Amino acid sequence: MENFDVIVVGSGTSAYYVVSGVIKDKALRVAIIDERPYGGTCALRGCQPKKYLVSNAEVVASVSHLLGRGIEGQAKTDWAALQELKNAFLEGRSEADQAHWEKSGVTTFNGKARMIADDQIEVGGQTIKGRKIVLATGALPNALSIEGAEHVRDSEYFLDMQSLPERVLFVGGGFISFEFAHVAIRAGASKVQIMHRSAQPLKAFDSDMVDTLLKASTAAGIDVLLGESPERIVHTETGYEVYSSTGAVYEVDLVIEATGRHPNLSVLDGDLGNVEHSRKGIVVNEYMQSVSNPQVYAVGDCVDTPYMLAPVADKEGQVAASNILHGNSSVVDYGVIPSAVFSIPALASVGLTETAARKEGRDFRVNNGDTTGWPSSKRIGEEFGTYKVLIDNESDLILGAHIVRHNAAEVINVFGLAMKFNIRASDLADFLWAYPTYTSDLKYMVK
Repeated sequence: MENFDVIVVGSGTSAYYVVSGVIKDKALRVAIIDERPYGGTCALRGCQPKKYLVSNAEVVASVSHLLGRGIEGQAKTDWAALQELKNAFLEGRSEADQAHWEKSGVTTFNGKARMIADDQIEVGGQTIKGRKIVLATGALPNALSIEGAEHVRDSEYFLDMQSLPERVLFVGGGFISFEFAHVAIRAGASKVQIMHRSAQPLKAFDSDMVDTLLKASTAAGIDVLLGESPERIVHTETGYEVYSSTGAVYEVDLVIEATGRHPNLSVLDGDLGNVEHSRKGIVVNEYMQSVSNPQVYAVGDCVDTPYMLAPVADKEGQVAASNILHGNSSVVDYGVIPSAVFSIPALASVGLTETAARKEGRDFRVNNGDTTGWPSSKRIGEEFGTYKVLIDNESDLILGAHIVRHNAAEVINVFGLAMKFNIRASDLADFLWAYPTYTSDLKYMVK
């Protein structure tokens, strides 16, 4: 049995921050394990490759918005060439990651890991022991449990398709469905649909902002089917028939399941590691340490914390590494976390929604408005754009900010920074922003 000071299961970005943190102590013997290629979901199967597809769609959309307004001729996606561009970015990354760790003195393992004791992991028929074990196993896509579910694909399949089908149905009204639906319609699919079981998709976001995105999606040619869910899927000679809970039948070429993700807890199969967990993930204290096994820390999407976001996972990895090296003293601040849907236009949010603020009994004012008449929208032909900023009446601090428009995902970070460091709305309005920029439009949103 090999002994290590720290064993990390998983090789995504949260694991990266754990390992890069603990190896600062040269005396520690560290191991890292992954059953899939090194690099994790965000780098290989999510955030980064996704943005290649999204960026292409944004260019196509930008051209279409200015047709007849200074632009002649529509841009067209070459899906095969787009995949080549994305794959060139990915080529060799996993091998380079693993080689980097080995060069840094970290022992790497390839294989499925399973905890078989409080401090032991079985991987590839070998048992290794760790003074500390960090679980960073991420999350897996949910799977439909209906007749014909074997015909359904996931977001990873969509990312790697060598050709784009004509008719695509996305099941679920979350980030992935809206982002990839906008990619598909801009890339040339003739029929793109999003099916969501309730009346409100993207529930974590302000409902008024979501309404604007729905209008933009409809205008782009995306059919959003609310209050519906698939009940069975039948393979036909020409594709698939999706039978809906409303009695409707939709003929499609591809069904993508995107109803969410769940923690990957396969490392705990058999429950031999004394690690408490639920369907929401591994239960940890404020130090990212297992509440039932103090030798174990857990970070990222496999943990029962409020967010499945890459920057949150990264911070949790940094905190866990610090606490392993120096004792439990560092915690994650979940107070201000911007998030964005990379649709067209983008939807971005930070802080309280108006509904949440009212439930908390906050004394605040709401600055909201339409941005399509602003020069920054008119010059790019943007026909859908709105904002809502919640400002505390007593302190003049930002309680929440919500934006749907071009570059919203960048601008929301400034609002997040203001909230984190208690920058008043009046200070944002008075600041001499570089002009004319999308960030400089803040002064209209907070005045």
